[in-house]
Amino acid sequence: MQWKIDGRSLVAAALLVGGALLMPPAETATAQAPGSVVDDIVGLRVGMSYDAVVALLEGRDDTPEIETAEQWIRQSHGLPTRQLLRASDGVPCAEGEKATNIGWYAVCDTARGRFGARKEVTNEIVVAFTGMPEQEVAGSIWRRTVFAVGKYPTVASVIDALTQKYGEPHIGQTESGYYSMSHRTGATNLNWIFAANSGRIGNDDSLKHRCVNGPKPWFATEHSWSGGCGLTIRAEILPVPSNSLLVQVLNVSVVNQRELIEALGRFEAEIKSAVEGRAQGEAAKPEL
Repeated sequence: MQWKIDGRSLVAAALLVGGALLMPPAETATAQAPGSVVDDIVGLRVGMSYDAVVALLEGRDDTPEIETAEQWIRQSHGLPTRQLLRASDGVPCAEGEKATNIGWYAVCDTARGRFGARKEVTNEIVVAFTGMPEQEVAGSIWRRTVFAVGKYPTVASVIDALTQKYGEPHIGQTESGYYSMSHRTGATNLNWIFAANSGRIGNDDSLKHRCVNGPKPWFATEHSWSGGCGLTIRAEILPVPSNSLLVQVLNVSVVNQRELIEALGRFEAEIKSAVEGRAQGEAAKPEL
């Protein structure tokens, strides 16, 4: 079943900020059971409530601007849903300033009108939610870090930091069974993928292929997921255009594919029920 639509322990969870390896502030880290699979991005975890996500982000200094969007992949039909949240730095784009691409990332892009146009963004976190107002649950998380000129980390140091946090990657782009339709030329891709039953995926090439494809490492308006896949963590390391050994952009995403598919189905049914119930209470039946 597939639906289509428009990053070891917390002690070792090093974060890459401005080219330096920094530990996450204690107030942003949420506890995990010893021995459990590391599945967070800077303390944000799939399954967290909207309020918990906002509280954690408000404690960070590198993403001061927090915006929400009513719709992402489910029509709200007039209901005040909060399906997307973006926390970022940067400054607003000038009125009339057009969206453009600078190297690996877009400037002044609004995600098709969902967010305000911003530029000079070096840190961005996007969280997608399912659930009715005040009952939202995080379903997918993305983080983008753009490193400053003169503070580029090496590709090797970024791979090492990701490996310290998530363990040895389950699959990279040079391994058997890997093929990503979203792979960008020059990028280094690392993936940690689990089956829907929470077991690590072995050498089943077809399942590797399905689980890697679809959920992109960066936030976009088009993604797909496979019901046979569970926890999926993807990291994309994008080099400086003039030096393939240094990193300009790091994208990391986390999603539980099956859980998100199931949550989207429930959310769609909840929206339909709420809209139909409201209409029955407000409108008289037509004369036939």
